Amino acid sequence: MASVTPRRNRDGSVSWRVQFRMGQPRKMCQETFSGDGAEVAARQFGQHLDRVGPEAALATLRARNNATVGVPTFGHFAATYLDPSSGLLTGVQNDTRTGYQTIVDKSFLPLLGELPINAITKHDIGSWLAWQESQESGRTKGQPISQKTVKNRHALLSAIFAAAVEAGHRTDNPAYKMALTRGRKHQAVFLSHTEFYTLLHFIPAYYKPLVRFLVLTGMRWSEATAVERRDVNLATRPATVTVSKAWKRDHTVGPPKTEKGYRTLPLRPDLLAQLELDGPGGDFLFQGAENGGRLWYGNFKARIWDRAVKKAMDADECAAAGREAIPRRPTPHDLRHTYASWLIGQGAPLNLIQRNLGHENISTTVDTYGHLSPTAHEDTVTALYAAMPDDPLAITA
Repeated sequence: MASVTPRRNRDGSVSWRVQFRMGQPRKMCQETFSGDGAEVAARQFGQHLDRVGPEAALATLRARNNATVGVPTFGHFAATYLDPSSGLLTGVQNDTRTGYQTIVDKSFLPLLGELPINAITKHDIGSWLAWQESQESGRTKGQPISQKTVKNRHALLSAIFAAAVEAGHRTDNPAYKMALTRGRKHQAVFLSHTEFYTLLHFIPAYYKPLVRFLVLTGMRWSEATAVERRDVNLATRPATVTVSKAWKRDHTVGPPKTEKGYRTLPLRPDLLAQLELDGPGGDFLFQGAENGGRLWYGNFKARIWDRAVKKAMDADECAAAGREAIPRRPTPHDLRHTYASWLIGQGAPLNLIQRNLGHENISTTVDTYGHLSPTAHEDTVTALYAAMPDDPLAITA
């Protein structure tokens, strides 16, 4: 822990001293701050030293002392970048901007916040990346941070530096083309019909219509739980449901994730029969069992989904129910993957699946589900024969 104390000088002025230990063996060192703002600077240095260690804190201090006058720190520039009035970040919704601010606060500022924006090097970004990849997942306790999360945060970091280049604060982007470690990626779970019914068996009756709705529409959780009764159209054949909104990070309802997210989906008659359509049209189609309002993902996953999955994977529980245990642990989002896999299994074209899932680009659909095509391997072999047929002059026995 750094010690920050005042010291009266011979001329009567006051300077501030930060004492700390560093090196091997540990040796007492100090830095002195004087002039206007000395106390604030000393305390900031002490706090930064406690967060990142003496070597990194001293490197930050030297960089700040050598920085061009008027150049903002990374923390200050990131705040400007996220400020809607700056015009540096456009085309994003408020909940996205709020999510970015959370990433900046938790992921960037601890190591980079005090550094001048023009003093940060690729080495600094590499140190941040190593630290980031060593962090724990924010969703699953005890699990490492996901590859996708690190990739998304690095992309935001690179965008901030690109804006700093545009603003004339530096000439290069130190985060550009930084190699990321190939971490373990969550593998999508595609449930068979038998596996889905095993899982559904252990879902409480109140939530069964919601789970069937998710797997038979392919909606995202944020979309399905924002559907209102009036979004179901009984005048069409078959009946349809319109996707026109979704829950956002700031707990408000806004537009879908992408422009293609606006879509209309057909409803199977047996699913329609299980939906509670009586009541005010503005009420949510799926409501919390206790509060009658919004269904919260965290509560549902912990109290309903995870318990059902645990039983569905338990051989004894399943045997007692006359069913076979499922071999993989799905998440609620895997119902969306399962929806796509079922359509592909029945020969539905990928452009139809793209439209139903609300993917902005067909490449997303192809990259995620293209390998599930029932004729993929057969088509590959056929193409290879067309490219290189058997040798017509070969002598066969």
